[in-house]
Amino acid sequence: TLTLLLIFYLNFKYGYSQSVDAVSDAREVRDRDYFFIVAFSAWGVWAALGFVFLWESVAAMIGAENVRVGKEVLELPTRRSWLIASPLLAFALIPLFANHHAASRHGHTDTRDVAHDILDSVEPYAVIVTAGDNDTFPLWYAQEVEGIRKDVIIANTSLLNTDWYTRQIQRRPQADYDAAAGPQIYRGQQWKKPSHSLFNMTLPQLDAVAPYYPIQQAQLFVKDSIRATLAPQNLLRSDFLVLQLIKESYPERPVYFAVSTANSLDNLGLNEYLVQTGLARRLMPTKVHAGKDTIALPGQQFLHLSRTRELWDTVFDGPKSIIRRGDWVDKASISIPYMYISTGLALAEAEAASGDSANSKRHIAQVQKIATAVGLGRIFEEQPPPPPRTQPGDKPLPIFDSGRKKP
Repeated sequence: TLTLLLIFYLNFKYGYSQSVDAVSDAREVRDRDYFFIVAFSAWGVWAALGFVFLWESVAAMIGAENVRVGKEVLELPTRRSWLIASPLLAFALIPLFANHHAASRHGHTDTRDVAHDILDSVEPYAVIVTAGDNDTFPLWYAQEVEGIRKDVIIANTSLLNTDWYTRQIQRRPQADYDAAAGPQIYRGQQWKKPSHSLFNMTLPQLDAVAPYYPIQQAQLFVKDSIRATLAPQNLLRSDFLVLQLIKESYPERPVYFAVSTANSLDNLGLNEYLVQTGLARRLMPTKVHAGKDTIALPGQQFLHLSRTRELWDTVFDGPKSIIRRGDWVDKASISIPYMYISTGLALAEAEAASGDSANSKRHIAQVQKIATAVGLGRIFEEQPPPPPRTQPGDKPLPIFDSGRKKP
């Protein structure tokens, strides 16, 4: 009853793994089995009772005896017949062995590794903007459970639309960067700890940010030399706050966007100011131009070659752990290994463009192993179209005045 009520109350659609051919409507982004634990538990009890009845029936067929129970005489299986029929209990182990591959998490470190790799893709005291569950929850685990890169602030665009999350990251104390525990590429440098919170706003002011801001015509976001054009749209609260944190915290805090946010950046007009380093794209103070170490890629994207190669070869553990596991059970989170596939291909393409064919071939071979391991071997046949380009505008957008006083 509880399961049926949950399905009705939460308005569940078909599960993620249910047959596409049989489902014409949109499906849940992942299977919601955890909501059905009460029904699963009840079904398990009934299955056990039925299995004992089957065991007893077979035992009675083998041999039975009359046993007085109170005033009644019952025909029950003998002790010997119970024992002879007991091999039937082995059938109860079928689910254990049949589901072991999908259920076991033994040696499953790739989700933890991708969190480590994303956090290590950004410089100390950075802000990294993420988009959803798969690029956020692992990072929270890495920071709060394993203490990895707690100096980084995670700004999830889905949750920035809520007031409680915005208050949470505003109140979050700034942790110190542990250089000894960080990657080698950031050692030997001085990193200044930010002196202020992420937003120069009080909590009531953050709560008062509107759910969206209607933009009727192309307008301009300006931060020093950054001039980003915003096309006509309903600018969501989350997008406004991302631009606001850039206005108020950049460049004191480096700002990065996880590679998983690439498809959601067009409305911010920042593509020309981003360069990919590892599994993140860094916001630059001026428009990015191709150079010796900054390679232009299709779709108006740029990649920092030496930094990305150093991260991939000496810091990242995710590619090796994914290949070692040889499978990706949860297809709903396939975007996690896909981040490595897209990044590895971009790195190989940049190396080929710079004339480094040996490293390019080496990284393509590694990416192919990752794709094969997770069931995306055909990804090399797919060529996604480049993102559309936003036309420039010239009208400033007044809502981005931070009010921060200059020293």
